[in-house]
Amino acid sequence: MLGRAFLVVSVLFLALLAFAFYQDLNRPWLPIQQKYAQQYGADFPIQVQQLFPRVQVNNQFVVERCITCHVPDLQKIGPQEAAKRLGPNHPAVINDAVFAKYGQDTLICRPVAAGASPSASASPSASASPKPTASAKPSSSAAPGAATSPAPAASPTASASPAGTAAASCLDPKTQPFYLLDANGKVVNDPSTNKPVVAQLNGFIPSQYKGLGIDESGCIICHNGNRQATTEAGAHQNLVPNPFGVYDKAPQVFENNCAQCHGALGEGGKGPPLNDQNRLGFFSDDYYYRCIYLGNTGEEHLGTIMPAWGVSKNNRPPILKSDTINLLVHWIRMWQQYASLP
Repeated sequence: MLGRAFLVVSVLFLALLAFAFYQDLNRPWLPIQQKYAQQYGADFPIQVQQLFPRVQVNNQFVVERCITCHVPDLQKIGPQEAAKRLGPNHPAVINDAVFAKYGQDTLICRPVAAGASPSASASPSASASPKPTASAKPSSSAAPGAATSPAPAASPTASASPAGTAAASCLDPKTQPFYLLDANGKVVNDPSTNKPVVAQLNGFIPSQYKGLGIDESGCIICHNGNRQATTEAGAHQNLVPNPFGVYDKAPQVFENNCAQCHGALGEGGKGPPLNDQNRLGFFSDDYYYRCIYLGNTGEEHLGTIMPAWGVSKNNRPPILKSDTINLLVHWIRMWQQYASLP
């Protein structure tokens, strides 16, 4: 009996030892760093690289390992050169220009080119219900309000803001703000002023990051993902590859197709809330893609009012293409609070 137990323990020990050797030899980031070294020079140790952004999360500095594969020599080359290597139009510093467009302190308004929107929300004189559903109208460059703190924006010190205010104004006088809508899609007026209630659609970068280089801000604040993973699949889980592009394009799609049921800030209505942190922390992007693509024809929302946005019906093309659905998935993911990320 003891011999059998010893044999079982020995086999388990050898299996554990083999697994440890496999993990040590199977370093998926190694060929990526080697390729990077061939292109830019091997002026860095071939190993997992770590970065500690300057802004604290939950009163502590949280490590990121994204630079392991992307710019492993970031600390030596600095933010300017790193931005060039990361690709065109990648900012090196969260400067005034970036913060003015995507910072939480900026009210996002409808672009000048879309100032005369045919939707009801663009008309301040539209009749309104006194009971809004908070279905504000985001623009093609809009961002959700700070009250719902999108993923990259959710600094633990970011203060919440109301869903709408009558006093808010656009920085550019040529642009037009977005207004809260009632359940019928009509603009909600402030009964005290009889003026439309402006939706609090703010950018996603917290003020604490203003002026920081990318070597100080880190990557997760804008791109989401798993900050400590060292495999591509793990690190890119729930990743937002192009957050600026998402904010420039996704809100108008969300407004046209989703806000009337889920609310423009994701607060919910006829449909479930999309900015709920428990849901965002539990469900993956694959889940949200299936929900949007399959709608009430899929297992997750079978028999509900959720349209099947990606399914062709009666030889007609789907309402939304796959790329557009991915855009909406990234838009939803931006509501996840930074402090709650893995």
